[in-house]
Amino acid sequence: MEIRRLGVVECILAVGVALISSAYAQSPSNANQAEEIRISVGGQTYTQQELFQRNIGSQDDQNIQFPPHKIIGNVYYVGTVSLASFLVVTPQGNILINSTFERNVPLIQKSVEQLGFRFSDVKILLGSHAHADHMEGDALVKQLTGAEVMAMAEDVPGLAQIKPGNKAHPIDKVLHDGDQVSLGGTTLTAHLTPGHTPGCTTWTLQAQENGKTYNVMIIGSLGVNPGVRLVDNPTEPRIVSEFTRAFEVSRSLSCDVPLGSHPGMFNLKEKYAKLQAGGPNPYIDPSGCKRELDIDEAMFHAVLDRQKIGTSSSPASGAPAVRSTENASPAGAAVASVGATSGQDDALVAQGKARFNAYQCTDCHGDNGEGTSDAPDLTHSHLTADGVSKFLQKPSKDALNKGMPDFPADSPDLRPLIAYIMSLRVK
Repeated sequence: MEIRRLGVVECILAVGVALISSAYAQSPSNANQAEEIRISVGGQTYTQQELFQRNIGSQDDQNIQFPPHKIIGNVYYVGTVSLASFLVVTPQGNILINSTFERNVPLIQKSVEQLGFRFSDVKILLGSHAHADHMEGDALVKQLTGAEVMAMAEDVPGLAQIKPGNKAHPIDKVLHDGDQVSLGGTTLTAHLTPGHTPGCTTWTLQAQENGKTYNVMIIGSLGVNPGVRLVDNPTEPRIVSEFTRAFEVSRSLSCDVPLGSHPGMFNLKEKYAKLQAGGPNPYIDPSGCKRELDIDEAMFHAVLDRQKIGTSSSPASGAPAVRSTENASPAGAAVASVGATSGQDDALVAQGKARFNAYQCTDCHGDNGEGTSDAPDLTHSHLTADGVSKFLQKPSKDALNKGMPDFPADSPDLRPLIAYIMSLRVK
């Protein structure tokens, strides 16, 4: 499938829609936050940015098919290098978990068919959490297969904002914590593990191999992305308790085979290489499940401790909270802050640039925002930060005709993206 090149507003809106679903604000912008947050688990050191990058990978990683293969029992991998999709095969049809980006649906279909299955046999479509890199393709999968789309209740509002090509996001059945989804003798249980998004879902099921039964756990996401605000979150004051609940629930689940919404969470490349070499199934890895939980929980507490220190030591900063690519904050506050800094907040600008690059907006606007025949020059734009914000919230008719959805005022990436765009201006 050819990927249509997008203009500046479409690129930015793609980023916003991809991440708008989470209702959580980012951490305060201050000097302490600019310092790297590091943790050490099992003798290895990780920074917050390293863990984030481990998960999302490069632009190519998000779009390149990973070799489809059997993981264990009736569970197969059909995703890309950095965006996980799983196929659960049953005699009465199949279950697909995570459609990823809409542009990746043909790759998922190709993987399913290379394994010898029919894509039209997908009867149920599930997801890990309401972010476009995991569930944007739901409408297209339903269109191609007629699958019943199910989602956790707390993520329904976020999913409603994910509308590629302005298509409504289909939800045929709303799930709640503990609900079971059964098909052809296989049962998956939905566990609410909130924090990353309000309805972030960890799926469990059992798979058989060589006469033994193994507990499979597909982690929704337990990561605190760079910029996520945990302390004094104005839009989700319960975010700390929700993350805490997510860790408690996750640790209570039996786990022999740890999987996750991103391959980096369960070392897909390493395990696939071992699988090809023969020997014991490397995906049977109970210690790997504990290791991932330990890493994510240690980082959560490190970020929380840093923000508590930053809040108490920098009360005069006056800047509204920064939001993560997957979190939300009032647009007015975001614009006021960006207007005041005009991109001088290096951490905020870097965050906006990372999101901009992650969605390949440079393909249209050039590496330095100089523009191409497909998109305008950002370095000489005359729009103010307030003007950019207003346009993103209410795109022009022409923009809407190109398939660009509305960009709500509580967009998760509004502030960092504006900061980055403003930083591109020729001084």
